[in-house]
Amino acid sequence: MAETETTAPARPRWMAVAKWAGIAVASLLLLLLLVVLGLNTAPGRRFLVDRVAGFETESGMRVGIGRIDGSLYGRMILRSVELRDTQGAFARAGEITVNWRPFAYLGSSKVDVRELLSPEIRLLRMPALKPVAPDPDAPILPDIDVAIGKVAIDRIVIEPPVTGKLHVARLAGSADIASGRARMTLDARTLKAAGAAGGDVLTLRLDAMPAANRLLIDAALVAPKGGLVDSYAALGKPLSIKLAGQGDWAAWNGTLTGRAGDAPLADIRLTARDGRFTLKGDAVPGTLYAGPAERLTAPKLALDIAATLGERRADLRFAARSDALAVDGSGLVDLGQNRFGNLKIAAKLLTPGAIAENVRGRDVAFSATIDGPFATPTIAYDLSATSIGFGTMAVEGLRAQGRATIDAKRILIPVSATARRVSGLNAAAGGLLTGLKIDGDLAWSDGRLMSDNLRLRSSQIDATALILVDPAKGRYTGAIKGRVNDYRIDGLGRISLTTDAKLVPGPKGGFGIQGVVRVLTRSLDNATLRDTLGGNAVTTARFGFDENGTASLTGLRLTAPAFTITGGSGSYNIDTGRIALNARAMSKLYGPIAVTASGTLERPLVRLRAARPGFGVDLRDVEAELRGVPTGYAVRAKGVSAYGPLDADLLVRYGRGPMGLDIRKATFAGIDLSGSLTQTRQGPFAGTLTVAGSGLNGSAVLAAAGADQRVDLDVKAAAARIPGPVPIVIGAGTITARAVLASSGPSINGRFTLQDVRQGENMINRAQGRIAYDKGRGTVALIADGRSGVPFDVQMQASLAPDRVVANAKGRANGIAFSLAAPAVATKAGADWTLQPATLVVPQGKVELSGTYGRATALKARLANMDVSIVQAFMPGLGLGGRATGTIDYSQPAGATVPAVRARLDIARFTRTAAYVVSAPVDIALLGTLGEGGGEMRALIRRGGGIVGRMQARLVPLAEGATLSERLFAAPLSGGIRYNGPAEVLWTLTGIGGQTVSGPVAVGADFGGRLDRPTLTGVVRANALRYQNDTYGTVISDLAIDGRFTQSSLILTKLTGKAGAGSLSASGTIGLDAASGFPSDLKAELRRAQLARSDALGATVSGTIAITNSKAAGALIKGDLTIPEARYQIIRQGAAEVPELTGIRRRTDQPVKPGAAQDGGVPSDWKLDIRIRADNKLFVSGMGLEAEWATDLRVGGTATDPRVTGTLQVVRGTYSFAGRRFDLDEDGEVRFQGGPITDPQLDLSADTTVEGVTATINIGGRAMNPQVTFTSTPNLPQDEVLSRLLFGSSVTSLSPTQAIQLAAALNSLRGSGGGLNPLGKLRSASGIDRLRVLGADKTAGRGTALAAGQYISNDIYVEIITDARGFTATQLEIALSKALSILSQTGSFGGSNVGLRYSKDY
Repeated sequence: MAETETTAPARPRWMAVAKWAGIAVASLLLLLLLVVLGLNTAPGRRFLVDRVAGFETESGMRVGIGRIDGSLYGRMILRSVELRDTQGAFARAGEITVNWRPFAYLGSSKVDVRELLSPEIRLLRMPALKPVAPDPDAPILPDIDVAIGKVAIDRIVIEPPVTGKLHVARLAGSADIASGRARMTLDARTLKAAGAAGGDVLTLRLDAMPAANRLLIDAALVAPKGGLVDSYAALGKPLSIKLAGQGDWAAWNGTLTGRAGDAPLADIRLTARDGRFTLKGDAVPGTLYAGPAERLTAPKLALDIAATLGERRADLRFAARSDALAVDGSGLVDLGQNRFGNLKIAAKLLTPGAIAENVRGRDVAFSATIDGPFATPTIAYDLSATSIGFGTMAVEGLRAQGRATIDAKRILIPVSATARRVSGLNAAAGGLLTGLKIDGDLAWSDGRLMSDNLRLRSSQIDATALILVDPAKGRYTGAIKGRVNDYRIDGLGRISLTTDAKLVPGPKGGFGIQGVVRVLTRSLDNATLRDTLGGNAVTTARFGFDENGTASLTGLRLTAPAFTITGGSGSYNIDTGRIALNARAMSKLYGPIAVTASGTLERPLVRLRAARPGFGVDLRDVEAELRGVPTGYAVRAKGVSAYGPLDADLLVRYGRGPMGLDIRKATFAGIDLSGSLTQTRQGPFAGTLTVAGSGLNGSAVLAAAGADQRVDLDVKAAAARIPGPVPIVIGAGTITARAVLASSGPSINGRFTLQDVRQGENMINRAQGRIAYDKGRGTVALIADGRSGVPFDVQMQASLAPDRVVANAKGRANGIAFSLAAPAVATKAGADWTLQPATLVVPQGKVELSGTYGRATALKARLANMDVSIVQAFMPGLGLGGRATGTIDYSQPAGATVPAVRARLDIARFTRTAAYVVSAPVDIALLGTLGEGGGEMRALIRRGGGIVGRMQARLVPLAEGATLSERLFAAPLSGGIRYNGPAEVLWTLTGIGGQTVSGPVAVGADFGGRLDRPTLTGVVRANALRYQNDTYGTVISDLAIDGRFTQSSLILTKLTGKAGAGSLSASGTIGLDAASGFPSDLKAELRRAQLARSDALGATVSGTIAITNSKAAGALIKGDLTIPEARYQIIRQGAAEVPELTGIRRRTDQPVKPGAAQDGGVPSDWKLDIRIRADNKLFVSGMGLEAEWATDLRVGGTATDPRVTGTLQVVRGTYSFAGRRFDLDEDGEVRFQGGPITDPQLDLSADTTVEGVTATINIGGRAMNPQVTFTSTPNLPQDEVLSRLLFGSSVTSLSPTQAIQLAAALNSLRGSGGGLNPLGKLRSASGIDRLRVLGADKTAGRGTALAAGQYISNDIYVEIITDARGFTATQLEIALSKALSILSQTGSFGGSNVGLRYSKDY
């Protein structure tokens, strides 16, 4: 039988897959079950506690749990619970009971908490969490149900760090929020406890179920002053709010009322109709909030709001009104989808001042449409204003539009704005902002507003603005990136500005600004600033503003011809108010300057140091300090000057009460200023400032004249002496004035009188003036006479009006009368003043002047046949002659840096007169021009119809430079001179009076180089010149010169001449390069040269002199001279002695270092090294002295302050005194010890014999204070010795007149002229030129007599002599010349005679 095989059917493959999938799912479920069950065990709960402790949220919060008891899926107790943030624990609870059903959320999206209980929770402080961006997709009302059966926290302890006080609260409540219903109860209270006030109560009942037509709303808040709510919100007043109503879902009516303290907070009616809610009523936010919120909602805010709720969406319509603000809006807010649906808002600012006190505006409106997701909506806005202003600034015709977009990190606001103009700014910025356009973007991120691409455009500017605003920290800053070319600022000038700035990220995630700025001045209209800087300036700096609120300035540099800031930096922190500044500068006028500042803006400390600011008084070593003090600012300053020390101590009172100024001490030039000023309610200051010291006394009384400042000044001078290098002495004077400084113009009424005012060689015998001026109209007058180089006497007066000035003047200068032919008239048209043609008349001719001043300056002068001797009114002794005719035209348009000048002058028969000769007349024609292209000067000299000289100098083109003088001195020089004629013409150009050079001279030279570094190529020759000095009688004849110009120097090959019977010769080089300091090297040899030959002085000199000058070694005169013979006659005039005051200089001059040359100038002071020897034959005569001297002296020091060492020794001589002849002792000498040359040491004596007594005169001490004593053999008192010398008899036998004369003589010897001097007093009172007492003359029959003499004219002298016995004689002397006189004498006792006297020294 055969076997049959059977095969089982195959199982489908999917069954195997399904099997294993089921096994896998079952395994995962089993594993999940085991995990869930395992977590609910003790080890699982510990594992969960550990995992929770290690978890940290994105905001930085962590939860710490000690342990968990109970079931994780039911009722459990959390023990030792602690909440931590970035700074540690901020809340703790010993026990929290949670009874919940977590699996309910998995089944029905429901949070089911049956109980949440705790006996005590402690809030230690407010949490410090990291900022976390919200999830833009998370709905505000999520689609979940919440059921909280019971919440009960018995004690919530709120520690003082939270609100500043301890609070203890209790909380109980429940909640059930599900689809279609909302039930909630809340009862929260603060409890009274030790240190805790309690009393706050918050209750809430809500039951809303539309399906059941149920709606219940009931809420109340009671918050007493000092409670939890008040402490947290810092209200400072109790607060109560109540919400209550009646009805159901279909129709519910309620009210919302509230009070803050005694003031109403809200009174609003509420309605609900099937999901449509309305709110109408008034709210008063100003009850709680001050500032802009209060002002914008005052006196109350009327609200009208309607919202239809459904499907977690609200369809809104709202309106709000106050006196300052109106807002309307409508649109959709979807809380489920987190979206805006075309929410439109329109607002009008009715009272712009409500934003801030200094804000004003007109027709200010804003509208916006918001659409899109809450997190990233788009906002289309439109802002417009007819005018809106801040302070004095106003933006007119403003319109701004844009469409802002918002994302999770920032809000981007495109800006497209226009403004007709921005007014109220200073002149610097106002002109830039006309027709302004702004385009760019603003970005809001992390609470900051930023922009780096706001482009600003107007008719004057094209730049990009950078803005960085942090409202939370109160930081507002910005910068400009761009260029402003050639912009004019009124009162300053024209500038060019370039800035470059950028936003930079900071290390803390914020942003800052960094940039550079460069300012270049093109021209400066402000004269003070222009003089200080010396011309145009370039300023550069780096600036920054970092994320910490610190503004900084570094690398500050300013470069100008006369002023340089070599380094500067500073910072200001907005949060702390700290400031720091450090700057260093160098000024040619004021020297080095350093400024430092520290402290805060409220209490700054500023220090300034200036080594040599000068200010015209040689002020040095100035230190000033400004320090903030509780009452204001204390200012101290000290320094030294040529007028004595400067010391100031001031207090500026500021902050408490009215502003004031207390001048505790202010001393300068020996004058003390003190007083106190206080600002009045009207604004001006009131108080008295007193002036005392240096012979000045007075006061300045300040007071209010309405809203204007009034000043009454009354100062008197009596024998006043203002110290200084050249002291100012005022014999007597008064100044009285009253001024009112009104906004419409000042009003001044005053007068002054001055007598005997002296400064150096300048003197005002008398001066008086007055002014009466009121708001642009008034009169001024001045009368003065004195001497300033030449005598003058002037009278001036003027009538002033806002658009017209009429002035007249007349007087005399050095004996030359001058006057205006008619009053000069200046009129104003717009900004320009015009001087109508005015004629100045002098005996030598006329000058016609006219011109304009204002936006452009122009001056025209016309000379018609003017005698050039008029120059001697200002430079006496030149001896000029000739007639000048010509024109001078000067004009400088506004903005021009180089004036246009054209001068044409023709001088006919020009001469120069010396003591005995008059130069041959020549005709001179001059033409000079100056303009932007350069300058040129041409001269032509004619003599006898032939041309003897030509000169041409060109400066073309002008060089670059900050000032006109710099451009001229740096310009290329070309041209030349050809002259073959009288030397007097060329010598006149030196301006030296009392000296002449005459004779023919030939000069031929070509100019080159620059004006400050000129080069000359050519020759100068002469062989018959004559030099004459009228003062000393010096004559050098047959003067021959042979020299050649080689680039920058004159090589003097030969200079020879005859000086009396002797001769002199010289050779060397003279530098012509100012930049090199005029280097020179000259050597001269004198061979018995007679250098002085006058009636009073004659001298013959032999020896050598070397004159050198260089920048390195300075200027030096060195020599070795021998004086074979010299004669000097002492001539003492009867005029009062006036000490010579030295040191006169201009305010802007800097002190000259001894022996140094000014930079690029002729040496101002020469060093001396000269030896002078004379073995004998130094003859001195006059004043009764006939003596011969010998000397060996060395002269050092400088030309302005020579220092002499050595002696003058008596060889032989006699001295006549009181008709007696004294023989000089040969051991007498005058010793020079290196001090002032006028004050040597004296050691002289002379003796004679009278009436058997040998009398000796001893002269000791110093020349400025000699000590004269009389001794005798035998020894007698000084009055007895003097009596015998004067009258030949003992003092006991003197007549009363002789006794007076003796007393005067003794007093003069003892007291330097002080004390009783009756003869001197009588002579001064009577005006007699000479008054003396004569001894008896028996041959003439005259006893002791009185002689009085008077000069009838410069050449006629009359003297009358009389005694007590009736003797009378008259003497008459007529001087025919310096040497020849006629003498006549007539006496009462008979006898008359006439004689001829010739007297001359040989």
